[in-house]
Amino acid sequence: MNAREVALACLLDLSETDASIASVVDNAFKRSALNGRERRLANALVYGVVRWQQQLDWVLKHFINPRFRLDAKHRAILRLGTFQLLHLDGIPPHAAIFETVQLVKNRRKTTGFINAVLRSVQRKYTDLSYPPLETHPIEHISFSFSYPKWLVKRWLETRGLPWTLAFCQASNQVAPLTLRANSFLTDRDELCQSLAANGLSTKLSKIAPDGIVVENPSITADDAVSGSKDEITLKDVLNREDVYVQDESAMLVPYLLLPESPKLVVDLCAAPGGKTTHIACMMGNSGKIIAGDISDQKLAMLQENCKRLGVQNVETRTIDATKSDLSFLNAADAVLIDAPCSGFGTLRRHPDIRWNKTSDQLLSLRTLQYSLLENAAPHIKPNGILVYSTCTIERTENEEIISRLLKNFPMFKVEHVNEFLPDIPQSAITSQGFLQTFPHEHGVDGTFAARLRRI
Repeated sequence: MNAREVALACLLDLSETDASIASVVDNAFKRSALNGRERRLANALVYGVVRWQQQLDWVLKHFINPRFRLDAKHRAILRLGTFQLLHLDGIPPHAAIFETVQLVKNRRKTTGFINAVLRSVQRKYTDLSYPPLETHPIEHISFSFSYPKWLVKRWLETRGLPWTLAFCQASNQVAPLTLRANSFLTDRDELCQSLAANGLSTKLSKIAPDGIVVENPSITADDAVSGSKDEITLKDVLNREDVYVQDESAMLVPYLLLPESPKLVVDLCAAPGGKTTHIACMMGNSGKIIAGDISDQKLAMLQENCKRLGVQNVETRTIDATKSDLSFLNAADAVLIDAPCSGFGTLRRHPDIRWNKTSDQLLSLRTLQYSLLENAAPHIKPNGILVYSTCTIERTENEEIISRLLKNFPMFKVEHVNEFLPDIPQSAITSQGFLQTFPHEHGVDGTFAARLRRI
């Protein structure tokens, strides 16, 4: 199979299952024998088509008779071809069309149809006009930036037009690979030098004290890296004991939890372990961390990460934190609830999220998120710390959840995050003293965190 055949198989899998785009692409690469260049192309095609799906369909409808019904395969093929014509400058249009048409596989009538549509897109796309932004902002942003109308409408109502335009544009960019240095074994400068020896150009994060950013934007996990006598891939490097893949914004949350070096910390929604292992590093493997999660499978992944990174002070527990008896929290100095959320702060990395969430799911998430806090809050000891965090930008999942908690549990007070994150941009701190990053303002994923103390 070539890159386009693998990409088509991935798109069809995504249309038939609820699997994540990352898992589908990873599994496809395991089954195929693509070289590095072909893997990069296949990866770009899958993520690109999913990211720009709404725009691609809007363009295609201008060149397909509305009475003509496309099946999933031929729609995916047309999306692949149109994406290449609109967004991949490195591929000549004639090559993009020819290679895409080959996916039809010896059906002359269908081949002619696909070829005709794509050639029409090539010739006439620039003649199309999106609905005017001034009079139809929802439709303009939805079609030109490729987002569901209900989400665009939501953001326009809650955030306004300039924010929505900037956020949608930034969230369509491909996020860089960002890494956290394992402080048990190395520091950022040493890690940068080590990665440079493996052919990876890096720079220090401007927002996360432990973070570095890889400057090879198109590299994929199975690509070989240079600078070594042995043939190793990026995946080999990322599985080393001195590094953990994590967004810069996520690296900020443990700093809200651990300014006082507590003896016992509980991470209630811990898997796969990014924040747990970071907390362990900051504690120097002293004290104890109880890491809970509802999924045994995810806890197994956390245990593997702890082993790889040399973390020795973590005890894992299978817990449904919305229902389980959490009385053991009264011995903890600090509790982290990194709650399940919509993930809209991570759209750069997970473009499929925009199509997989509904407004009803947001309501269900709000219920789940508050249940986690409601079950934990009574057990936080006097002077104990409770940190609530998400990877979303939705106020209904963030500020409104904390507001509800403070109303029902007045024994908690908010502690301003500026005291614990003095070097982050002031624009990443809300007027209430919460952490909130945005991709268009800070160049990192959208992360929210609130630090509360029981008084």
